[in-house]
Amino acid sequence: MEIPAKSVSIHGDYFRPAISQSKENVVQNEGAEDEYDTYGDSEWEIDVASESTLDSAYSEFEKELATETQPSKEGINQPHRSTAGLNDVPMHKYPFKLKQNEEGNILTVHNTIKSVDKDLRIRIAAYCFNEMSNKLVVIDRRGNIYIFDFVCKRYWRLGFIVPEATLLRASPLVHNEYIVGTESGYVFIFNVEKASMVHTKVGDDAINEISFGNRLDSNTASNNLIRLGATAVLLNFTTLQLSHRLEFDHSRYTLKFASYLPKSDKFFTCFTNDAVHLWSSSNLGTVYISQPIKARDRTIRLMRGDTSKIPEIALRAEYDEEEDNLDDELAFKYDDQHFSDGKLLAYTFSPNGNKLLLSTVDGYLMMLNTASLDLEKLFKLRDFILKQFMLLAQPKNRILFAITATGMAVMLDLLQTEYKLIVQRSNALSLSVSRDGKLLSILSKSGEVNVWSTCRLYNSLHAQTKCISQVRAALKQPAVKLAGLVSGPMNQELRKLLKRERLEAMLAEYGFYPEKYRFIIWSVLLELPSNTAQFQELLKHGQPQVVKQRAAKIKLKSDAQRRGVIKVWSCLAHWCKVFGHTDFMPDLIYPFVKQMTKNSLVVFELLVTLLLNHLALCFEFHPMPPGNYLALCENVLQVHDKQLSKFYGAMDVQPKDYAWSLLTNGFAEVLDEQQWLVLWDNILTNPPYYIVFVIVAYNMMQREIIMRLPEKSEVVDFFHEQTPIDVTKWLNRARKLMSNCATEVHPERFMAPFKPIPKGVYPKFLKYPREWIEQQEQLSDELMKQQQEIDARLRKLELEEIQMKERLQEGLKQEEHARRIKEMEQLYQDTIQREEERIACHRKMLLTYQMEARQRKCQVLSKLQETEQRRKILEMEKDIDGLMRSVERERRRQNQEMLFAEDEIRNQEMELMAQRYSSCLLDSPLTVKYYEEVQKMRNESDKLKKQLREMAMEQVQSSTEQPSTPSKLKAIEYSIHEIQQELTDILNSESNSQ
Repeated sequence: MEIPAKSVSIHGDYFRPAISQSKENVVQNEGAEDEYDTYGDSEWEIDVASESTLDSAYSEFEKELATETQPSKEGINQPHRSTAGLNDVPMHKYPFKLKQNEEGNILTVHNTIKSVDKDLRIRIAAYCFNEMSNKLVVIDRRGNIYIFDFVCKRYWRLGFIVPEATLLRASPLVHNEYIVGTESGYVFIFNVEKASMVHTKVGDDAINEISFGNRLDSNTASNNLIRLGATAVLLNFTTLQLSHRLEFDHSRYTLKFASYLPKSDKFFTCFTNDAVHLWSSSNLGTVYISQPIKARDRTIRLMRGDTSKIPEIALRAEYDEEEDNLDDELAFKYDDQHFSDGKLLAYTFSPNGNKLLLSTVDGYLMMLNTASLDLEKLFKLRDFILKQFMLLAQPKNRILFAITATGMAVMLDLLQTEYKLIVQRSNALSLSVSRDGKLLSILSKSGEVNVWSTCRLYNSLHAQTKCISQVRAALKQPAVKLAGLVSGPMNQELRKLLKRERLEAMLAEYGFYPEKYRFIIWSVLLELPSNTAQFQELLKHGQPQVVKQRAAKIKLKSDAQRRGVIKVWSCLAHWCKVFGHTDFMPDLIYPFVKQMTKNSLVVFELLVTLLLNHLALCFEFHPMPPGNYLALCENVLQVHDKQLSKFYGAMDVQPKDYAWSLLTNGFAEVLDEQQWLVLWDNILTNPPYYIVFVIVAYNMMQREIIMRLPEKSEVVDFFHEQTPIDVTKWLNRARKLMSNCATEVHPERFMAPFKPIPKGVYPKFLKYPREWIEQQEQLSDELMKQQQEIDARLRKLELEEIQMKERLQEGLKQEEHARRIKEMEQLYQDTIQREEERIACHRKMLLTYQMEARQRKCQVLSKLQETEQRRKILEMEKDIDGLMRSVERERRRQNQEMLFAEDEIRNQEMELMAQRYSSCLLDSPLTVKYYEEVQKMRNESDKLKKQLREMAMEQVQSSTEQPSTPSKLKAIEYSIHEIQQELTDILNSESNSQ
């Protein structure tokens, strides 16, 4: 079968319905939800055969098979095994091709039967990928099961059916096993390779969900959860024995979702009142109860109407001019939805099981932690809602595939919510992702399943993201400024409304300021004047030389932040020279620049205010640590924690180690970002000396850890690394220390009250050793002059070096030219010599070839002579063989004559013996009379026999050897002559005796 390149068509010639029906019965018996009229559908390339070509014998077998595999009327949860007839049908596998396109749609599967008047499409009822992610299993509405193998690119239909399928899942325990849920409450488990099937009834309603626990190897534990409407059942997957039936059908609420947590023995349930319960499968006890909708509403209320912090996802851009079109495909009204079943619409788990995602009818997507069911992230869906979605394993908890309420399949990026990809614009019903996350299948209303490559989809999304970034960079669109830092009438009014008393009350109640208005509040608290003109004058001076030299050591991932740090540092150095020579100034500037990268004016004025008030005593002994300021910290610590103070004294830990190390970076090294913001909310709200108590309180909060450190180096390192701390308790303790501190050691005595920056001018900072700065500047000037002189000398030397190099290059060029000419002459001479040698070599080779030719001619002649000699030898051998045969015949004839002679001699001996016997009877006994003669006769007879044997042996040897024939014949004649002579003597002796 030739598969069309656009789609794989499961048609009537190869995949026939398991229950054979006539064409009329197909239309009558199948419901509207099982068939789809494809008449006039130009989207599909379908090559199908007529339904009249169905084999009648095969149809009869399918009728019997359908009868065999129909569920029997047994009791609930009584497993029934059926294997009869499953292997009788030969399994034919047919090839298919994957589509090669950039969109990512690699395969389209649909079951279409072509007839005369219209095409009849059998809709797909259930589908899934196997655990190895290399096969797609599809069941249509008639129960036919099809397997698509992506490795060998073959597809086939199984020889049995599963009717009324609603859900299909791959078995996590057995490789080739699948579990099917039906509309009538039956569970079928079939094995693709063994062609075996088990089914049992677990209820009367349609099966909606099937999930598995982590104890799959157990034969007794409940490791399978099935939801049937408002009922959930727990059973053992191996034995199919039902252990518990959970009825959740109450008047106030009913069961909506139920599923095992991935890789866990706990399962969760969700009800129509939007309550989420987490259960233990061992004792059926409730572990956690959560109300996600209430948690979401609480989070939104805390934002006080400011929902800008909630990431927003929209499928339609805000600038779309066709927003008001009546036929808008994204139009969806939440007010038309039925809320009696609650607001939660769908759910999914992350592949590792640590996150639970819930979508709501009013357009939100919530991410919960499965360990505690706490709300971690919240997303606003502006113009759509999700009815099904799944997360990819990689990138972790970022890429989401979803089906919207309007039937659109989309790919969303939860990290960069502005980027999305529409996979299928309409008619999408459900989706499934393979276990390895590389394949995506989408079921459409028209009855087909589209398989997509997630790698290609992700590459398309990445390319789209890159393209949008490049377009924005090309158009130079201004970046969105941080909320609260834009000057304008609205912020001026906010500044008037935000009184210090109100802000202090807000901080006392909540412990921190709202994130959206935090930097406006900081500006109000510090009374920043926004001296734009004076700041611009400082910027015009550029970078001081001392800052330019030290800025090369600043290493930051973000170039924008690095430029911001250098800009603010340069302005501070122009404002007061001592800050240009301060090594820790970039560490102090960076945390503020990180929060307000695009607002250098605010950062500069904030730092100027801090340096004039909070850190005014920190540069008295520059570049040494501020002894007076650190003494304030040490005095407060000695009063309120003598034990820790003694420990520091015993370990020789100075205030510069436990206090100055915190100040130089503004506590950024020991806190995370959110804690740092909360800390500075409190520092900027309280008096300037409050920071002293913050330092002491930090040491006291961490005293249990510090006093267990064995060495000074570890104590010093402790103040350069993050350690968990309760910021609220820390700040409360600092306030308590500030209020209870004795007047003698209170920093208020030594630090001036807060003074804001006046409008239109930046006051001078004078509390620093100006003589040392002047010395440093003089030394810098001298070093600069020396460096300039050195640079001038170096430039002169470089110029002389360049001239010398030019002269050398000219001389080298001439030398190189002469050398190359000599090389060419030598090359030509060598070439001529090689040619002469080659010609001489060829002559030698010609002579050698002539000699070889003569030798080969001689060899041929010698071969001819040898051949002639072999021919003559063969002829002589034939003559010798003929002669040998004639000699052999003559020898045989002589042997026969000898045998005749022997017989004749024996006869004569018998006659003689008879005569002697008769004569002995007359005179004396023959044994006495002829005893000697008889003995002699026996001896002669033995000799004769011996000679005969020797002759026989000689005859045998004569067949292999070629002895001289005349000598043997003479020997034979001589022996015969001797025998005859002996016989003659015997006869003469007998005659004489007579």
